[in-house]
Amino acid sequence: MKPFYILFLLLLTISTTLHSQIPNAGFENWDASGNPLDWVVSNAPPSYITVTKTSDAHSGSWAVEGNVFAFSPVNVPPTLYSGEEGAQGIPINFRPATLDGYYKLVSAGGDYLQIQALLYKNNAPIGSGIKELNAAGSYTQFNCDITYFTADVPDTVLILITASNSSFFTNVGTKIFVDDLSWGSTTDITNPSEQIPQEFNLEQNYPNPFNPTTRIKYSLPVDARVQIIVYDILGKEVAELVDEYKPTGYYELDFNASELASGIYFYKIQAGRFVETKKMILMK
Repeated sequence: MKPFYILFLLLLTISTTLHSQIPNAGFENWDASGNPLDWVVSNAPPSYITVTKTSDAHSGSWAVEGNVFAFSPVNVPPTLYSGEEGAQGIPINFRPATLDGYYKLVSAGGDYLQIQALLYKNNAPIGSGIKELNAAGSYTQFNCDITYFTADVPDTVLILITASNSSFFTNVGTKIFVDDLSWGSTTDITNPSEQIPQEFNLEQNYPNPFNPTTRIKYSLPVDARVQIIVYDILGKEVAELVDEYKPTGYYELDFNASELASGIYFYKIQAGRFVETKKMILMK
C-alpha cells in the first residue's frame, strides 16, 4: 500500500502546483520598509502609514493590520492591492469559485471591511466578487463568491482589501486584520449567454485610491439610457463618462483623472429609475 500512498501524495502535489496560488497569502513576508511583499499598500511615509504587520495572526507569525489615518482634508483608509508596484494584479490559470480568508474588524462609525476579486483575460474583465464584512472581535472565516461574465479562464486577478463606509468617509479608530487568503474550488464553465445581470449595479471603482486612472464597472438587467457623471466634493460636475442608450449587459470603463487635483470625487449613475453614487479618491 505504501507505493500507492506515495503516488497519491505526488499527484496531490502536482494538482496543487497546477493552480496559481496567491503570493504571500499569509502575509508572512515583509520588506525592509515594512510593506508586505507582493502587495501594493496605501502607505505614504512620512505623511501617513495605514498598513503594518502584526503578530496578532490567525496562523503563522504575522498578519496584516490596517488603520484609518487622519490626514487633512480626509481620513485615509488602509488599502492593499495584490501584485508588485506597477503591476495590475497577479497571474491565475483557473476559475476559482470563491476568495477565502480570515479577518477581524474593529469598526468605528459603521466602517466595514471590503474584499474584492477582479478577474481578467487579456486585460478584459471576465469575473468579479465583492464581500462587505462587519465587525468581528476574533478571527472569522469569510468566503467572497465570484461571478463570471464569460466562459473564459482568467490569466490575471486583482485582489483589493480596504476599509470602507456607506457614507463614503471612513473613521479613525477602525482597524482591519486579514490573514491566510486562499482560492476556493474551481467553477464549471457555463454558457455566457445565460449570464444576464439580475439587477442594476454600480460597483466600487478599482483601484481606489487611484493615480491617475481607475476602472468603473456597472450592469444593466434591461436596456436603458445610462448617464455616469463625476463630481468634485463641492458637487461641481468635472467629467461626463457615459450619456447614451445601452442594451442589457455588463459594462466597464476607464476614467483618467490626470487633469484633476488630488482629492475626493463622486461618480453617479442614472439608468432609468436606478440612481446610485459612490466615492473615489485621487491621490497624486
